[in-house]
Amino acid sequence: MPSTTKVEVKCEKCKRPFEADVIDHIDLHEDPELIRPLRNGKANRVQCPKCRKVMYLDRSIVVNFEPMNLVVVYDPNAKSKEAREALQKHYENITRFNETLLETGRDMEFRVITDLKELRKLLDQYVRQYGL
Repeated sequence: MPSTTKVEVKCEKCKRPFEADVIDHIDLHEDPELIRPLRNGKANRVQCPKCRKVMYLDRSIVVNFEPMNLVVVYDPNAKSKEAREALQKHYENITRFNETLLETGRDMEFRVITDLKELRKLLDQYVRQYGL
């Protein structure tokens, strides 16, 4: 099951704020059914409870490509070098938290991806390699 967070969203149509669960982290090995929405850029789909407007939120999602030993942060808004470096530093800070995470971090490749086409290529490679 993916890791989710409650966030406040303002409806694009009626402007009403509402709370929605959004995906923060996906492990493709455990949640292969999320490959298609990820591939289509529609993983974080929310719907306004008042007017029923459907929206797709552009927010970062951590994708664990296990067993490829690859962790990807897909963030369509991290276009600047500084934003990508901040995500890299955050990952490094997390992996330094304890000895086990540090060891895991050394074994994993970490990438920040901002382009959906690049994410699709990785997802397609994952599906071909693991037959999902």
